[in-house]
Amino acid sequence: MEDMQRLVHLDLKGAPPKVEYYEKIFPLMRKWGATGLLIEYEDMFPYWGPLSEISSEHTYSLECIASILRLAEENCLAVIPLVQSIGHFEFVLKHDKFKSIREVPNYPMALCPSNEDSLLIVCMMIDQVMEVHPGIRFFHIGADEVYHLGVCEKCKSRMSEENLSPQQLFLIHVKAVLAHMKSAYPTITCIMWDDMLRHAELPVLISSGLGDMVEPMIWHYLSNFQLPIDIFEKYSKVFPNIWIASAFKGATGANAYVTNIAYHIDNHIVWLNVMAREGSKFKKIQGCAVTGWQRYDHYAVLCELFPQALPSLGICLLTLQQGSFTAEVHTTVSQDLKFLSLIPLNPYQRSPVPPCQFPGSDIYTNMIAYLYLSTNYEEFVNDERVLTWMNDYMMEKRFSNPVHIEPILAQCSIILDSFRKIHSQLEASLKEVFYTHTVEEWLKVFVEPKIKRMSDVIEKGKVQLGNQ
Repeated sequence: MEDMQRLVHLDLKGAPPKVEYYEKIFPLMRKWGATGLLIEYEDMFPYWGPLSEISSEHTYSLECIASILRLAEENCLAVIPLVQSIGHFEFVLKHDKFKSIREVPNYPMALCPSNEDSLLIVCMMIDQVMEVHPGIRFFHIGADEVYHLGVCEKCKSRMSEENLSPQQLFLIHVKAVLAHMKSAYPTITCIMWDDMLRHAELPVLISSGLGDMVEPMIWHYLSNFQLPIDIFEKYSKVFPNIWIASAFKGATGANAYVTNIAYHIDNHIVWLNVMAREGSKFKKIQGCAVTGWQRYDHYAVLCELFPQALPSLGICLLTLQQGSFTAEVHTTVSQDLKFLSLIPLNPYQRSPVPPCQFPGSDIYTNMIAYLYLSTNYEEFVNDERVLTWMNDYMMEKRFSNPVHIEPILAQCSIILDSFRKIHSQLEASLKEVFYTHTVEEWLKVFVEPKIKRMSDVIEKGKVQLGNQ
């Protein structure tokens, strides 16, 4: 797998790191065999002019992006920008200015491929991103998970008049985006996610004309292979080159905050086996994007943060480069991240976490400590004693026995103190890597509701004891 590109996916629609963090992690990525970055800016790109309101209030400045690109170049990491072109368009369609190009008026996910403004806006977004990324060789147009196609009146009318299926609407739109790329940037090779192509009949794919315009990136993040059995045979008849996409984080739960490295190792082993079996069908497997999703969509909470998953990234990249997961891979990454012993591969087994020192390691250790504390919390709130003698009904009726309430409150106080301590530790460690809005969001979503619940239990318990 030495000649294959290995891209690290940066999903910036959640928890974008401070620029100085990239300076610390890019050399590690390169050491582990990364050759490039797949940067999904979403609303962190500083669009301008008619597109300015798309950008987040926390967006990277053009100077920040220039710094990221410079750091990437210094570490021999080629940059591939990703701009969504039809689905996952919430960051655009949530704004009043762009609601008119929604496929479904109430839903901001997919744009209408029959609205002429849709293509204009997508191409304008691409042009602005291209302007800031001179000299790149590849560009990713997204185009995955388009859940609403051919449902608006404009699309229905068009399908009827032109005898088109929803799938053909999608293919025609994608081809128009690719035609713009080919015309404006003839040296660029375009990439798209493959999932909207998976169930297309071979004649439809061939007649779409996409074969010489784009290279599909086949994504699959499970630990056992579950894609259609004929997918590689079909794609090989249309596309000379393909890419694949694995995952090092962000694929095991929309609100997961700790990474099960063992799961992602299995995902990469599955892909290595598939490539060995199917690779000869194609002129070339261009490379693998090791994805690390930060939100499942624009409106989802944050999932595993990048620094927490850095050990997983290292192991996955080196496994790809070496062609297998070995004791040497495990040892090398453990030493690179200054673990005193081997990196635990499954934190959910509650094995002791050895001391470590790497960029963001305090986030890693605090997250695992929070995981263990949250397990204690769940055991407490579902404990038979709490459900029997401190349930809401009993508290409302002020019907309780101190012999039961007192030990419950004692245990609750210990858990509450632990949560307050981990809140303080997490706040400090998160601020080292992330901007204030990310720190605030993570703590308010994951930690503070538990602190509030424990505080409420103690308050109610004290009221009960005061009534005795």
